[in-house]
Amino acid sequence: MLKHEDMTITAACVLDAVPLHTWFSVSEVSKLMGLPEPRCQLLLTQFRLAGLMESRDDDTFFKRSS
Repeated sequence: MLKHEDMTITAACVLDAVPLHTWFSVSEVSKLMGLPEPRCQLLLTQFRLAGLMESRDDDTFFKRSS
């Protein structure tokens, strides 16, 4: 289990890495960040639920909300 601080730092890095105007797949974010796909999927979905990201194709692609 990750420590809360580790997950917060990871989440901030992922949010910063995903651009505003380009759609990224979960696997692309995973490769870019060096994180497992399930962890990236969780973070990206949580960002979408918080209104920080948009998704398409059944939460397969994400971009930051403008």
